[in-house]
Amino acid sequence: MDPGPLRDTRYEIDLDLVAHNVRTVRALLEKEHAPGERPRIAAVLKGDAYGFGATETAAVMLQEGVDVLAVACLPEALELRRRYPGAPIMIMGHTPDEFLTTVVENRITPTVFRASQARVISRAAERAQIRAPVHVKVETGMNRLGLEPDEGGLDEMRTMVGLPGVGLEGVFTHLALESEESDQRQFRRFTGFLRALEEVGISIPVRHVCDSIGMLRYPRFRMDMVRLGAILYGAPPLRTPYAGSLDIRVPFALKTRISRLRHLGPGEGVGYDFTWKAPQTGAVLATLPLGYGDGYRRCLSNKAHVLVRGVAAPVVGLVSMDQCTADVSAVPGVREGDDVLLLGQDRQGAVPVLEMASWADTNRNEILAGIGRRVPRVYTRSGEAAGMLDYSTWPESSGLQPRDG
Repeated sequence: MDPGPLRDTRYEIDLDLVAHNVRTVRALLEKEHAPGERPRIAAVLKGDAYGFGATETAAVMLQEGVDVLAVACLPEALELRRRYPGAPIMIMGHTPDEFLTTVVENRITPTVFRASQARVISRAAERAQIRAPVHVKVETGMNRLGLEPDEGGLDEMRTMVGLPGVGLEGVFTHLALESEESDQRQFRRFTGFLRALEEVGISIPVRHVCDSIGMLRYPRFRMDMVRLGAILYGAPPLRTPYAGSLDIRVPFALKTRISRLRHLGPGEGVGYDFTWKAPQTGAVLATLPLGYGDGYRRCLSNKAHVLVRGVAAPVVGLVSMDQCTADVSAVPGVREGDDVLLLGQDRQGAVPVLEMASWADTNRNEILAGIGRRVPRVYTRSGEAAGMLDYSTWPESSGLQPRDG
């Protein structure tokens, strides 16, 4: 019998709801495009699938028919390649030149922005007797990675497409999302460069611009592919025409159990530095076995709340690396071992990721991606246990079956 997680803290993920979110987005894309013209979907699995566990989440994405598994760097890509030998995997970020041969050998699609990178890829591909696909990133105003969309950039592109081992699969850019005006400016710069490529006879099978926010905010920017991350994980962007109307569901719940209850007298403090002390009426404190080492941030100290028996209990005192405390004085019948919801949604209610992001003065993606690897991921499908990913015992802990994508 599966003994379950090795600790009371766990991250519960409903894979059916992840699949639902993929289908919801696909339905939107199909509805708003002519038959046969819907953009491809690149499921973004960077940051360990925003903390969900990339190896397990990828199985759902492939079963739902996404076109590409997209990651940020080579180690993330290799982790997926070991599990899914036939899946289409793309690296969206920079791969150092000395590792581009590894990319080719593992049939991973890299992002390049210099002809010198393409030359390394071409040599490795010729040795392997293949044509290696690449995506070229274009700099349109975000000022990070990218080929300049000017005459020099055109020359670089001519060199790349002339290399015998390189197959140009796609060209893309990334919106800064600072304002509609700047996004429109970036899009015009990108499409102008695409026209210049076409004029010199360079054809581009896949053009892509949009992440989750861009996909919803600018339907006409969707082009041939959209790169979707947060929306698939239950964190749809706000301030779009679809806010509040798209049926995106929350598939995650960060939970733990009360390890100890303690009654404090008036003025007694808790944790380092006694940043919180019990009021004159005293308090009942619950010790919770997680902290910033698990991704429950120190900056949540004396700001956040958790749910115990459906009642909001404030987090009091400093969050330490491994433990934190909540004032459960207002929770009727509270007991040691009670379940505690820290983030997400379950039968007790919800602690929305946007609310936690506000407490921590950050964005939702950082909250999700920050859930530490020492927190076991517990997966369900159809309301039943579907496996567990515990990095302390991985891969033995995984109950999900590998699938050749």
